[in-house]
Amino acid sequence: MWVIVCIGVVVFAKCIFDMWDLPRWAVWGLVIAIYMAVHVLVIDENPFLRMVALCSVLMAGMKAVVYSEWRRGGGGWLRWRPYLYFVAAWFGMDPRPWEKLGRVRSEWKKDMIVGLGCLICGVSLLFLFEFMEIAHVIAVFIALSMAFHFGVLRVLTGYWRSRGVGVRALFRNPLEARGFGDFWGKRWNLAYSQMMAIAVQRPLEERFGRAWAVFTVFVISGLFHELAITVPVGAGYGLPTLFFTLQGGFVALERTFGVGGKWLCLGSLVLGIPVLFPPAFVDAVILPVSKFLTQWI
Repeated sequence: MWVIVCIGVVVFAKCIFDMWDLPRWAVWGLVIAIYMAVHVLVIDENPFLRMVALCSVLMAGMKAVVYSEWRRGGGGWLRWRPYLYFVAAWFGMDPRPWEKLGRVRSEWKKDMIVGLGCLICGVSLLFLFEFMEIAHVIAVFIALSMAFHFGVLRVLTGYWRSRGVGVRALFRNPLEARGFGDFWGKRWNLAYSQMMAIAVQRPLEERFGRAWAVFTVFVISGLFHELAITVPVGAGYGLPTLFFTLQGGFVALERTFGVGGKWLCLGSLVLGIPVLFPPAFVDAVILPVSKFLTQWI
């Protein structure tokens, strides 16, 4: 049922936003209402399925939001085929590359090679941790992230670039980050950064200025992660918000006073993983996913 809801959201979004410029409150209200409806539909399912369902509807909703903002800002009109590729087969949140589907020639082999290498390394680490009975969230998350964020998604980047779409890698070597701002703005989950910049930061900057807008983005990011992490397992409320609020504070300190740097940033991120992912989520989602992959690959 929730799959049908997600399909309905993305189809409805294109039909409506290609014709009308709805107010932001209406678009966000619709996304929130759909999320709450799906939450009720899957409330009796196991935590992992609830997470998949809620994350899927959030993804569909955010695609609708960014498409609305893009059209509001004078963006072009995507044909149905590139639009469906954008919403269903790509994790990025920038519609612009899909205007020129099949018309951009760019290097793609490096993305494929790097992605496959990271995928193999990540999966190998999962097997190693399973063999050594290592179940700490930091170790397992790093392995899963290497396999999916830097592996699967990088391969997907290479695939679309080979098809003539000018997309770019969404996760870029975090070890090269120069500090908090560089990590969150240019290296980690650029799909989410794109979405927050388009749908949240730009509207807030118009009223409150850049500094407050950036900090508010981190607070709202925490709330979004509550919807994807703590709500599905029904525990650990407030921890993802605490993690992102602290990261927003670090970004503000770095910009204002120059307090930060590469190692402080990376250290805070690694130590913050158990805060971002509370024990209930680790036990109900992260560890079962890791075990499933090592058993079936």
